[in-house]
Amino acid sequence: MVDSDSTAAGIVAPYELVVFTACSVNYLVKAMAMCRSVLDHHPDVALVILLADRKRRVTLTDQRVRLLWAEDLGFPEFLQCAFKYNIIELNTALKPFVALRLLENYKKVIYLDPDICLFSSLSRIAVLLDSHSTILTPHAISPYLGTGRPNDQDLLRFGCFNLGFFAVNASNNARAMLQWWHQQCLHYCFYEPQVGLGVDQKWMDLAAAFCSGVHVLKDVGVNVAFWNLHERQLKKTSDGWVVNELIPLCFVHFSSFVENNRDVIADKQTRYEAGSCPEFAEAGDVYRGYLTLGRTMAHVESTQYGFAQFDNGRAISPALRRFYALVKNEKFCDCQDPFLENGPVYRFAQKHRLLTGAKSTQVHINFKATSGYQREQRVIAMLFRWSLRILGPDRYFAFLRYLSQYTSIFNQSNLFK
Repeated sequence: MVDSDSTAAGIVAPYELVVFTACSVNYLVKAMAMCRSVLDHHPDVALVILLADRKRRVTLTDQRVRLLWAEDLGFPEFLQCAFKYNIIELNTALKPFVALRLLENYKKVIYLDPDICLFSSLSRIAVLLDSHSTILTPHAISPYLGTGRPNDQDLLRFGCFNLGFFAVNASNNARAMLQWWHQQCLHYCFYEPQVGLGVDQKWMDLAAAFCSGVHVLKDVGVNVAFWNLHERQLKKTSDGWVVNELIPLCFVHFSSFVENNRDVIADKQTRYEAGSCPEFAEAGDVYRGYLTLGRTMAHVESTQYGFAQFDNGRAISPALRRFYALVKNEKFCDCQDPFLENGPVYRFAQKHRLLTGAKSTQVHINFKATSGYQREQRVIAMLFRWSLRILGPDRYFAFLRYLSQYTSIFNQSNLFK
């Protein structure tokens, strides 16, 4: 048995290669499922789970997996980042910093999202790290055809590369890239498409131009997911899983996975009808088996996100997180712990009515979920029709251009003046 109280601090380095993931406690079962799939193909690899959450008692049944708590990293302004970022943003913001820390002891570092499942060895990626400092995979390597989402335009919005995977070696080029990426994630790891921000992921569109040694891996067997099934056909053979009849399947990224319905490809796409990809569904059954194992491998006293509320239990609204980030340097530069009920951030929230009574405030509206807001869309459409009549076509067009930027809280600095 591995207890987090005794193993969280410190990183031991008996191996050349380390695989790590980042999650909060609510995703620990998925992280353990991913680790088990790695260990089935690499029984001697080092595995690290970064927990971006408040410390609590966590027990693992596999001593080969090590826990590392985010607050033990020495991450700069950790509590401030835990407040300004939501749960997804915080997890992604920590990734480059953790990779830098691991490179102090390991020659090669591979990051995998907790909802990834290995189907074969990572050796072909490890070999590439002998000649490339950084390895990235595109979401897709061919255009989308027909209707449905995701599409080419979505890649412009969310980023060319999927950062559910990246790999780096212990070279100066890799460290320079990670240092640059870390600085961006420290300050700008927000999901704000209106201003061009897409957590940690969108920044890597610039990596190939800004950094040396970046390799774009177009291996169709690596990082298979719902966003590239238009170009990748899975098949199970007597020798294992292959892609497009030829390439060994390395790993599948089960993003937006629907565990209780094997026919649904993913919850965040509209391109594939339920039951239309039976081979992907069969691969999903393999993943379900690992999830079942994951539930037996991790035990935690509470899965509630520790940075979702003030120390008095009052929930932190998404709007407050954004406004805090907007005015942090101006109003809260000396505030070391923004979660305190008797602190300046709580008083700011009270003054500007930014406190919420909601239990869950981390709702993300994706392009599929918007279909459930038809009533709201009709009301908004009516308001915009009246705006068009009042303003006329020219001023209405200019107004929408302005509104597209102002809808981001980061462009509302004059709101509390």
